[in-house]
Amino acid sequence: MLKNTILFSVVLMCVSAIGLLFFPARMLAVVGIASNLQTDFLLRVSGVGVASLIPGIWASRNSTTSPVSRAVLAGLVIYLFLSSVVDFFAYRQAIVNTASIPSIGFRTVLGCIILWCLIKEKTHEKSV
Repeated sequence: MLKNTILFSVVLMCVSAIGLLFFPARMLAVVGIASNLQTDFLLRVSGVGVASLIPGIWASRNSTTSPVSRAVLAGLVIYLFLSSVVDFFAYRQAIVNTASIPSIGFRTVLGCIILWCLIKEKTHEKSV
């Protein structure tokens, strides 16, 4: 299950990075934020950060029990949770519209699934 979740996460991160890097105005429009040169720049910078996660996540699919792979996946979980928190507060402050809610929920659930798989795998590893 973890390997499939990792593959799914890589696809999502690739789509997100492409959107952030090449279509920032459209990404902003989805959540009701007007685009300008500064916001487009900030989204592209975010896209660089998202894109930089992809190689490590991709590499972790082959050996989810190694400390390095687990650290990369822990970083992904942290990214998913913190980005959801940031978006939630932006929603609470009326910076973004309700279109952000499904993304917040989805990233939180995906982070929980990855975390659960990591814990389950670590527990299984100790018992063997």
